[in-house]
Amino acid sequence: MSDSNAATTYVITPEDIVWHKTELGREFWLSQDLVATDYTSRFSAQVTRFGPGGGSPPHSHTYNHAFYFLSGTCSVQIGEQTWHIVPGTFVKVPAHAQHRVTNTGSEDLVFLVIYDPPHSDGTP
Repeated sequence: MSDSNAATTYVITPEDIVWHKTELGREFWLSQDLVATDYTSRFSAQVTRFGPGGGSPPHSHTYNHAFYFLSGTCSVQIGEQTWHIVPGTFVKVPAHAQHRVTNTGSEDLVFLVIYDPPHSDGTP
């Protein structure tokens, strides 16, 4: 990362990400907000990481969100359908849809999560 303040504000490198362990599921880690209300009020974004075998239990939210998978493999279940996911896959999860993500590989699963409207349930 550059030493300029603009780079600190606008560019977040993998080394800059601060990971927070959650109680939301096995081996479930969230980054700090990468996009929040200091940038826009239309959406927010975080990076999520599940260790091998980690994932989320079936759950739903009152907001839309989308996942873009960066590394690892997983299964994504939305309602009664399940998909095998590889890096480069984009998944849309509508508000109120029951869903779960499970890391099916031997490496960390890392994916970008975009929240619409901005995520606001108090999780780091």
